[in-house]
Amino acid sequence: MFLPIGPAGEVPVAEDGAPLRFPTSPFPGLTVQVTADLHAVRVSREQLESLLPAGGRVADPRVFGHDRTISRAIALLRHRELSGFDPVDGTPLSYGADGVVAVGGAGRRIFPRLDPAVIGLVELAGEQRILLGRNARRGSYWSLIAGYVEPGENLEEAFAREVREETGRRVRDVRYWGSQPWAVSSSLMVGFTSLTSDENPVGETDGELVETRWVARAELDDLPLARPGSIAHAMITEWRNARRTTQ
Repeated sequence: MFLPIGPAGEVPVAEDGAPLRFPTSPFPGLTVQVTADLHAVRVSREQLESLLPAGGRVADPRVFGHDRTISRAIALLRHRELSGFDPVDGTPLSYGADGVVAVGGAGRRIFPRLDPAVIGLVELAGEQRILLGRNARRGSYWSLIAGYVEPGENLEEAFAREVREETGRRVRDVRYWGSQPWAVSSSLMVGFTSLTSDENPVGETDGELVETRWVARAELDDLPLARPGSIAHAMITEWRNARRTTQ
């Protein structure tokens, strides 16, 4: 079966939201093997739209953050497009039977790049409120604090730094929550929970967030939040549904 994927990771879906798969490749294009019985093929946006049945639509790839097969398909296509040559000696890369590991002229093995990123809940100690922010580039919804890991950091340090830089708050009790592949940007999102006593900022911020606010459970239903399928949505939903605890 073949799964067509658009230039930005878009996926064609039927009226019920199920991804469309085809017994043969609907158009010629870069093709990668995703599983034993599924290949992904890169197509244009126009080609995607021509495949839609009545009631179908082109879905944003972020809708499928929970779908490991589609995440893998998007990531492998992106890897092939960005990795045609050995970065050390410039020789063309060839791919083994698994379609994942590439080998250059010197026999060096090259694996797909993953950029680790951290994201998480910041809860105000004793108050049952979490800190949400609106990103300067994606300000239409509220989400959790997030950012990429820098060289020399462990994951917990990266999360604490991102919270301090973006919100001016200091966090403690940083604990692992879970993770999610985010193929749209070749990232691996690693989620954490944390506490802070800093209701107000104690330092300057980097301007990445246009607004932050403390939000109680009862307020979440009235806010536009990160979409379902994202780790941010899963973490916020779990916190909203949790029984009240004492900090």
